[in-house]
Amino acid sequence: MRLYVGFTFSVLIITPLKRVNAIYVNFAKNNSETMPIRQLTPMSEIDRYTEQELKRLQNVLIRSLQYCGEQVLNTARSTNSYKDQTGNLRSSLGYVIAVDGRVVYQSDFQTVKNGRDGSEKGAAFAKKLVRRFPHGVCLIVVAGMEYAAHVKNKGYDVLDSSELLADKIVPSMLKQLGFT
Repeated sequence: MRLYVGFTFSVLIITPLKRVNAIYVNFAKNNSETMPIRQLTPMSEIDRYTEQELKRLQNVLIRSLQYCGEQVLNTARSTNSYKDQTGNLRSSLGYVIAVDGRVVYQSDFQTVKNGRDGSEKGAAFAKKLVRRFPHGVCLIVVAGMEYAAHVKNKGYDVLDSSELLADKIVPSMLKQLGFT
């Protein structure tokens, strides 16, 4: 008498738009022999789906970093610890999000008073910093005027409270998204 036990294992991936049968694997066990696992789904379909999901996750991460960037930027703009006479320092506040060394989103670097020079320098400085991060996804928040460090060293809050906020919300957001 031979005993035969067999079953089919199927991974079904359901997305909001369509249903994709990602992997079918057949398992069968016989008393005297074992049948090998056989892949029925083409590898190209699995690769395509994996790339599609990675792109979706990257877009979710970028949108979440935009939210964090706006929160941090609003905190930096709302501090009144220093008197911005020309508007340049406050206008140079902004952020960029880069993916693999390429800017994919840039805040508005809003001009305050007559600080058009600050807006331009802030955006240019942020783009310059992007070159330091050629791989991965990054959020870069800047105060782009060359004297921002001097104002900070005098004890004024240029980006200090914003940095504390970012240290709090970015890890929390990454945890919610399942990246940590």
